[in-house]
Amino acid sequence: MAKAKLQKDKDLQELTEKLKTAKSVVFTDYRGTTVKDMDKFRNSLRKERVFSKVYKMTLIRKAMEANGLNANSVNYKAPVILSLSEEDESTPARVVKNLMRELKTISILEGIVEGQIFSKAQVEALGDLPSKAQLRSQFMATLLAPVAAFARVLDGYGKKLAEQTPVVQ
Repeated sequence: MAKAKLQKDKDLQELTEKLKTAKSVVFTDYRGTTVKDMDKFRNSLRKERVFSKVYKMTLIRKAMEANGLNANSVNYKAPVILSLSEEDESTPARVVKNLMRELKTISILEGIVEGQIFSKAQVEALGDLPSKAQLRSQFMATLLAPVAAFARVLDGYGKKLAEQTPVVQ
């Protein structure tokens, strides 16, 4: 059943707003995917707070043009799942890439990161990066490593002194 013009306008407005606030978007081909696998795909994205919905390409192109993005390269012959995050640049790419290992029928087509079109290879490379929270914790661990090493040296020196000091009775 075809969607009414009112519903299409509502979908276009929703998608335009989502693209405006999105930090990253991943376009995924899902042809041949079972309903069970689609549920798994959506639930995995939802757990990571990533919005996902199936849109027709004409609607995606109109929303991209409304946001000043070049929609010429995004021209697929089938509907795609649009997964987007308003919080983190790497989350949609990372989740989709991890799911591609399990679900052989989905594949990354392209993406948008902070207003720039990314190729399939660039989106997959982005999917290999850790999240912002993981990067921050790794950075903090690197900063704290010299301090922790110094504390261990002082602790070892203190224990050595305690062993060598005779106990007076």
